[in-house]
Amino acid sequence: MSKNELIARLRITPSFGCGPQHRTLKLVQINGNFRLDVQDWRKFGSNQKQRIPLIAADVQQQIAMLKQASITAFPVSPMVCDGAYIELTIYGESSTLNLGWWTIAPEGAEAVKAFADWLTAKAKPIDDEEG
Repeated sequence: MSKNELIARLRITPSFGCGPQHRTLKLVQINGNFRLDVQDWRKFGSNQKQRIPLIAADVQQQIAMLKQASITAFPVSPMVCDGAYIELTIYGESSTLNLGWWTIAPEGAEAVKAFADWLTAKAKPIDDEEG
């Protein structure tokens, strides 16, 4: 692996609410260490950032489970009226996988959803300051 490598990007766009307009989480590996870069995009172009160090063994376990995922070429995703649009991009050595869904992940994407949920749980909420 390279010295600085983007492993995955998760973008969460809520359909409503007073929180961030969208949140981007990037799982990055730097010299064998992992961190989660979190950026909350807010109204009027402002944003907040944080970097969260992660335990390498935990990340490697999550990646190993993600590698077991099996998704059909045309996944069926339930229709929902609200919630959030989730978009997960996994960066491979010579390829990229991008999967998006509204609130409920597509059939067969349990491992992908579990990975997205794990990333979301690791991202600490950034204090919401209205301004």
